[in-house]
Amino acid sequence: MRSRSRLARWSAWRACCSRDGEGLMAWTAPAPWLAVPGRCAGIGRRAARAWLAVLAMAMVFVGLTVPAASSPPEFLHDAIVAALRHGGEFYDSTRDLLRTEPDADAARLLPPALAVIDAAMPGWGMLALVAAVLTILMWAGGLRFGALFARTSGVVMVVSLLAAAIAALAGLWLSAPHAAAAAALSALALVARARTHCVASCATACAAAIIDPAALITIGVMGALASAEREGRETIGWLTAGGIASVVLAVHLHALSGVAIAAPDPALSGQALARLVNAGLPGLSQMIAAPLLILSAFGWATIGEPLGPRVVALMLAGVALDGVCGMRSATLAAAFVAPGIALAPGALADLMRGALDRRRITVTRVVR
Repeated sequence: MRSRSRLARWSAWRACCSRDGEGLMAWTAPAPWLAVPGRCAGIGRRAARAWLAVLAMAMVFVGLTVPAASSPPEFLHDAIVAALRHGGEFYDSTRDLLRTEPDADAARLLPPALAVIDAAMPGWGMLALVAAVLTILMWAGGLRFGALFARTSGVVMVVSLLAAAIAALAGLWLSAPHAAAAAALSALALVARARTHCVASCATACAAAIIDPAALITIGVMGALASAEREGRETIGWLTAGGIASVVLAVHLHALSGVAIAAPDPALSGQALARLVNAGLPGLSQMIAAPLLILSAFGWATIGEPLGPRVVALMLAGVALDGVCGMRSATLAAAFVAPGIALAPGALADLMRGALDRRRITVTRVVR
């Protein structure tokens, strides 16, 4: 009888870590894969099973319904750069070329920043500049992502997936330079963001929005989350970055006012999620890549680090607002798709541990 009482006290002490509504024990220690506890740590059995079912259904659904699609090539950019190198003027050349551009509604939004820089530099110079930006992203992302893992194998995996994401951005640059620049600079802004110093992050996102106004969504997402966290100085920084980029866009659109453009191509509508899948995981079958995107978003959503909610918010906002006012924003979070896959095993381990936990608290009263 006394040994049973000791066992009951020991079980109750172990259960004090966490307890769900069903009286089941749940553990709040981080998964062995991660260095910090995830948002799924300590989840109850019923909730864990529900989340696993929702995740499985979402992966199957997108794998069967998301079509294959790629980012529209920016033929207008190459033509404008060639015209500038031969002494042409940006807005004169743009007015002439917009009349025959199939995606003129999106091309009209692109300010002259990237075309002027590209025309002023030799071919190897622009490639060196792109390589420098991607190298900085690789270095900063490797440091930020690697700190999330407790084991060397996890660090190696996430850095390898980040390298694959960098290669995907390089491939996106070949067909859609503005989209690739916005995605790379937006990723760098998110990675560089810290609560104590956010000036570099705001400036990087502002540069991305000056190149491609779709990155205004990045600024909006970051500013909204900073405001929700009551970070006053950071919120002011994001408002300033958004104001500067908005003024540049307004001046650019005023210079192109009155230009007749072709109607938007209906084939490009409704493909935002497919284009994010193709930009983040190129070379994979859509039936494989689309479920991996859901798994990546799940990994980012469950990581107990401020970067996670920002990545998920950028993914959702980019896909939801794609095509609004002609913006092509679906690929803004392309650099985070592959690394997020490395975060999913830790969250899945927490859910499986919660879903399979059958231990209960047993209280034994001893009457003397």
